[in-house]
Amino acid sequence: MRSIVFVFLFLLFSVNSVLADYNQSKEWFYSRDWQDRIRIQFLLVFTGDYDTVVDGAFGPRTYAALTSFQKKNKFSQDGALEENELLVLQNHGLDLVRRVGFETRHEAETGLTLGLPAKLFEQPKPTRLGNRWQAYDGSIELETLRLQDNETSYRDLFNRLTKPNQGRSIDTKLIRNDFFVVSGLQDGRDFFMRVMRTENDSRGFSLTWDSKHSVFMDRVALAMSSSLAVYKGGEDDELGAMTSAPEHPSVDDQTAATGDQTASAPVLGPKGNSSGSGFIVTDEGHIATNAHVVGHCKSLEIANHGEAALVAADEENDLAIIQLKSGTAEHFAQFRANQPIVRGEEVFVLGYPFAQILDNNLNFTHGVVSSLAGIKGDIRHFMVSAPVQPGNSGGPVLDRTGALIGTVVSRLDKFKTLKVAGDLPENINFAIRGRLMSTFMESLGLAPSYNTITSIKTPTRIDEEAARYTVQILCRN
Repeated sequence: MRSIVFVFLFLLFSVNSVLADYNQSKEWFYSRDWQDRIRIQFLLVFTGDYDTVVDGAFGPRTYAALTSFQKKNKFSQDGALEENELLVLQNHGLDLVRRVGFETRHEAETGLTLGLPAKLFEQPKPTRLGNRWQAYDGSIELETLRLQDNETSYRDLFNRLTKPNQGRSIDTKLIRNDFFVVSGLQDGRDFFMRVMRTENDSRGFSLTWDSKHSVFMDRVALAMSSSLAVYKGGEDDELGAMTSAPEHPSVDDQTAATGDQTASAPVLGPKGNSSGSGFIVTDEGHIATNAHVVGHCKSLEIANHGEAALVAADEENDLAIIQLKSGTAEHFAQFRANQPIVRGEEVFVLGYPFAQILDNNLNFTHGVVSSLAGIKGDIRHFMVSAPVQPGNSGGPVLDRTGALIGTVVSRLDKFKTLKVAGDLPENINFAIRGRLMSTFMESLGLAPSYNTITSIKTPTRIDEEAARYTVQILCRN
């Protein structure tokens, strides 16, 4: 009898624990904006953890996907991803995205917008109903289609495609008023179809592949299905083109300093020299900044500190560590420990913008965290309303305790955004999460210092302390 009671209590505790985790996961998921939720589900599709429609809504399958991802990567299985877990999810998910070249395409012939694995295919060829893509060895094929209702109705098309015949078996079939999905085997090959219903026609795609590709093509097919939308024509500018590229300006481009196209990039000076910002992170004179600020310099000088040398650069994440040749520093930044960045929290930004115009003066601005992701939902970044200008790149972003939470990296290009969106953006600026910089330091054998003070400081105090370790970086060419 006692053992039965123990079993009952154990089961009751387990059920309550799972329910608490589910509710916590749901609360965490819905605390993020809709675009971020969509991005998380897409990444879970690409890691193989999520197997249904990407819709930004939370349910048992989203919870199961989150905990599955955590289990595979040996994280606590509570369904609420911490910042480091989100970064791992992004790295793992984008690995497949990059390998297959998954990108958004607009197809005027069929009126479709869809994501497709461009690296897997040769150039498409037109067909009567749309276009046909094929891998070089024929092992993967994609066809897009647009079929008028007066030729074949939406319901008749579904019935025809789900009718069993020799060499064709159906695993999944689902029809709704707005779309249908059919998948199965055709002559020993996997196939997946999704077709949308519009006012006058049916349009969608059919994808087939050899079984040897099933490990990743199942994920690609689901991602394509979730990306399918009606294309009505218009501008093809990708959202990513609205943000300034983080690359270092050309040495020969003497006109770059006159425009706004470089966002928070280094400020160019005579003979291709440039300047940016950085912050000291160790008492041995290590300085953190952006790779695009220091990655292509013949020599480096830190104003009022002397010469420096490049230690390492992470081009993919746009991070770099340089070191003063003196090898010493009295003051250095401290990272925020553990506490996640929160939308709406107050932040402070320091740097050396418009060096030639402002006579190399340190600039201090403040604002709030306005989004927890960057362009296209890039969770390595967060958005701040604090103004930044050319030359701010590599500068610190601090919280109300003076702890470092990010590194300034870019802002929306005003004129490109005006062209695409029809309006000028105001104070839409981006920073790289501090956790990426501290992890980069650790990979180099450097020990980041963490802030243990939780009391809020006045802006004047934060400015005074940060001015001691925020530096101007002079790139000589």
